[in-house]
Amino acid sequence: MSEQATGPLPPSPVRTSRRWRLSAPWLVVLGAVILVAVVAATLASPNANFYPLMSYSDLQTDEERYKDLKMGLFMAHTSGFFWGQFVALFLGVFLAARLPGTSRALAAAVPAGVLLAAANLVVAWWTASDTRDSLAWYAENVPAWGLSADPLADNGFPHMLTATLAGYPLAAVAGVGLGTLAAPLLRGPAVATTLLAIVTVTPYSVLTLIFGIVAATEDDEPVALFGALALLPPAPVIPAVIRSSLGDHGGAFVITMLVSGAAWAALLLTAGRLAESRRARA
Repeated sequence: MSEQATGPLPPSPVRTSRRWRLSAPWLVVLGAVILVAVVAATLASPNANFYPLMSYSDLQTDEERYKDLKMGLFMAHTSGFFWGQFVALFLGVFLAARLPGTSRALAAAVPAGVLLAAANLVVAWWTASDTRDSLAWYAENVPAWGLSADPLADNGFPHMLTATLAGYPLAAVAGVGLGTLAAPLLRGPAVATTLLAIVTVTPYSVLTLIFGIVAATEDDEPVALFGALALLPPAPVIPAVIRSSLGDHGGAFVITMLVSGAAWAALLLTAGRLAESRRARA
């Protein structure tokens, strides 16, 4: 007769799961940094040629060439910012699902958002060297346009750049709120969660591209457009960049983008905390 063990049974081996909560946070942050860098580099060329691609392919007048130069300069230096903020949003969702407590998730999400913004800016600035060369050429050879060879000398450029970069940590905070709110749904496989994210983002990105084309081709935008942009989380970067580059309604678009990002971050974070509190009491 075999001797019966009196002590507790040894723990069974832990299986490697493909769920969000068993992934290493720092590896996901590193992957997000690489992703925004790759997206920024991939979109560099179409962003630098946004005006002829989306508006006029046959540039003839000085006004058209001026718009092409300014819009390409601003768009190239923000290459990938639209998609990068979505990466920051879903990174915040992941951190909320992976780390215990909203406070710890926020403590990780905000610097992660800043890191994504810095990585995207470095790649965008590096790939936009041709647009800066074009700016220098026009500044020297077409003095009537009143351009400076330094893009930072344009009041709208640093204003717009700072505002779009601020959208990254705001999107990450919004993601933490969204992840806390939807925590029960995030217990499924990572593949299913990723597919859901893609389905969610696709119609939004198409809508934003339409708004961007409208902003690029119209001289005046109705107030309703500002309102519609403010309701989209996060507010689209493309129209803000376009109107800032042309000096027409740029300040209004940038303010709309910042207010929208901050409002949605606060709204989702508050909703997430309330849901977390209710689950703790249940």
